[in-house]
Amino acid sequence: MNIQDTSPLQIYIGYDPREYRAYDVCKYSLERNLYVNSLIHQPYQININKLYSKDIVEYNRDFGEPQSTDFTFTRFWVPYLSKYKGYSLFVDCDFIFIKPAQFIISELEKPLDKAIYVVQHPSYIPKTETKMDNIRQNSYYRKNWASLILFNNEHPALKTLNPAYLNNHKPGLDFHQFRWLDDKDIGHLSIKWNVLDDYYYLNVDEIGAIHYTDGGPWFDNYKNTVYSNIWVQMENWMKNDKKT
Repeated sequence: MNIQDTSPLQIYIGYDPREYRAYDVCKYSLERNLYVNSLIHQPYQININKLYSKDIVEYNRDFGEPQSTDFTFTRFWVPYLSKYKGYSLFVDCDFIFIKPAQFIISELEKPLDKAIYVVQHPSYIPKTETKMDNIRQNSYYRKNWASLILFNNEHPALKTLNPAYLNNHKPGLDFHQFRWLDDKDIGHLSIKWNVLDDYYYLNVDEIGAIHYTDGGPWFDNYKNTVYSNIWVQMENWMKNDKKT
C-alpha cells in the first residue's frame, strides 16, 4: 500500500471508558488531517475502528495481569480482526496525529517484508512512579514499542496471533516485548510517529503523531506538558466542528 492506493488503511484505536476524551480527540485528529491534506493533495482513505475488549466475542483473557488500560492485550488481536489481510495500524488512544496516518506506509523502506513496524524507542526511565489516573508506572524492555504498531497482516508470522494463543499465552509481557516474533521481522518507523510528550522535543512541523504516554490534558496532573497545548487545541477544533 502507498498513498496512491484506493484501499483504506484500517486503523484501530484502543478504547478505555476512563479515557473517552482521549479516544474522541485521537479519532478526530485522524479525520481532520485526512480532510485538511485532501484539500491540497488527493484524498486518503482510512477506516477507523474502536478497539474495545467487550466488542471482541472471543476475548476472554483473565490472568490477573497488570493492565493499565482495556487495550493492554486487545491490540494484538488486530491481525485476527483484520482477517489477516492488508495493513492495519493500532494506536493507543492517548495519541494525536499531526500528519495523515497513511503517510506511515508511504515512508517505509522497500521491500515491505516485515511482520510489524514500530518506533523502536531506546530504553528510558519514566519520570514518575504513576501515570494517568494514579496507575503504577512500569519500566520494561521495549517499553512503548507496542503503543503504535503497523501490522503487515498477511505476513505468516502473524498467524501466531490467533484467539487461542492470545487468550492463553503467558506471561502477557511477552506480547509487548514481541517475544512471539523473530527480531528480523520487526521493522523500524521514524520516531516522528511516536513522539513521547515530555521526553522527546521535536518541532511541530517535524511531528507525525504525539503520544501522551504518562498522561494528557484530560487528566488534571498533565495540563502543562511540552505538547499539552496542541492536544487542547485539537479538542477545541473538535468541539467547534461539532457546533457547525
